[in-house]
Amino acid sequence: MNLGMTSSGFTMWFTGMSGSGKSTLAQALANRLRRLGKTVDILDGADVQQNLGVGKAQNKDERNAEARKIAWVCRLVTRGGGIIFQSAIESPYRETRDEARRQVVRFAEVFIECPIDTLIARDRTGKYKKALAGELKNLVGISEPYEPPTHPEMIIDTAKYSIDEAVEHMMGQLVAQRFLDPSLAGLKSRPRVSARSAKTPAPKPVPVPKAPKAAPAIAAAKATPPALRAAPAAPKASAKAAAPPKPQLVKPTAKHAAPAKAAKPSKSAERAHAAAKPNQPAARTERPRIAAGSKARKR
Repeated sequence: MNLGMTSSGFTMWFTGMSGSGKSTLAQALANRLRRLGKTVDILDGADVQQNLGVGKAQNKDERNAEARKIAWVCRLVTRGGGIIFQSAIESPYRETRDEARRQVVRFAEVFIECPIDTLIARDRTGKYKKALAGELKNLVGISEPYEPPTHPEMIIDTAKYSIDEAVEHMMGQLVAQRFLDPSLAGLKSRPRVSARSAKTPAPKPVPVPKAPKAAPAIAAAKATPPALRAAPAAPKASAKAAAPPKPQLVKPTAKHAAPAKAAKPSKSAERAHAAAKPNQPAARTERPRIAAGSKARKR
């Protein structure tokens, strides 16, 4: 029977570079759980170094040996129903953290992220500056490699969040991943799991549509100063508009077919015509006038 599967205890394994905030967050979360009535042990400090001989490793093999010692203690405490936090070592190698996960079973890996610039600013001993200058040969993350977790239950960036915000996030994740009961943590419902299984890829840039290229004439006009630009030419008339309209043929009708009346000749034309024919008497064109006497007789 595997007591680790039925136990209410669990292990929180804090990992991260030196100065990232592992011990500070472990202590703050332990105090929060203790106020809720839980018994929490922390593997950190001089007592752990003295009793377990950890914290003095100089190479990869020695660091892995220290991680295995701490994993064995965590397994015993978790199997007995206790809660234990590991923040004594950086545990920079992924293989020993995965081995500890398999041994403990109820295991929550907490990755404490922090940019190198923030770590250097926090460093009071000057070890980061010495490691960058080549004077210190065994500083994890600078002189020695650090392998970030690929399946952490929690990720805390201490450069962005305060201690209280980090503690609230860890409490919510312990409830979401069924390490704590919601009623014990004072939460009305179970939060969602927000830890990443792998590093989130950077979003792909959205392609911006290119503006259509201007025509050569338009581009040249834009490049020419306003004073040198010619006035726009008048639009050429189309061939249809320039051609004269075709005459329309009108069919002759009875009205159009009738001969036109001859114009009445003038008096001068009649005289000329009479002079041309001397043998014939000239025709009188004027009507005879009625004498006044004759008109009076009729009355």
